[in-house]
Amino acid sequence: MLHVSPAHPTQPGTDLAGCTPVFPPLPGATLQTSHKLASLQTRQLLFNRLGQPGQVQIYSAECRAGERLRAQLLVPVLPAGSALAAAFAIVAQSLPYSADVHKLPFALPAGYSAVVATPPTQLAAPIQDPLTQVSYYLGPLIDTRTLVGGRVYLVVWSPHNHMGKYVVKLGHRWPLHWTYWAQLPFYLWQIRGWFGLSRVALLAALATLLGLAAAGTGFLRRRR
Repeated sequence: MLHVSPAHPTQPGTDLAGCTPVFPPLPGATLQTSHKLASLQTRQLLFNRLGQPGQVQIYSAECRAGERLRAQLLVPVLPAGSALAAAFAIVAQSLPYSADVHKLPFALPAGYSAVVATPPTQLAAPIQDPLTQVSYYLGPLIDTRTLVGGRVYLVVWSPHNHMGKYVVKLGHRWPLHWTYWAQLPFYLWQIRGWFGLSRVALLAALATLLGLAAAGTGFLRRRR
């Protein structure tokens, strides 16, 4: 049974900065029917839920030889509960090492290797995203590399047939394109809605920012 320690205050989650939220459709349960992601390298937060006992969800992306593969489970702190501490694994044709392959919910195809992270039995202090004001418990981390190029898979499931929402933090590269920052208000709106939290405070903060931007623009025009 998962144990959550309430003894520690919420810590700021600075490592969540620069993560693009991804809300994918229902992924398939096999490598062939996996949901294709654009990349496993860019920093992103994968939001989804296991809606049935025994459900397996698999994501995939193309990777080059030697690329870093980083994935960490985040257990969302939801106001109405229903969060899930899931198991997850990285599967590829060639990894530097394999771990707990027998715990996968399916037989590993010949020539593939995997690193499995089992659900945490204890969660300590949650971290809080300062932008969205939502919190997560940190789960296990897989940090490895591919030895050959090809498709890499992320597998998520519950060994105990539990259901609920989960988050997986992927990637290590910061978004450098201006479109990420332009869409930041929309991302905040999406995340707070997924958590079931009020968006009123977010709207007030955005209105304040827009007001300050308008005031700054007016000041610059007057000076010209």
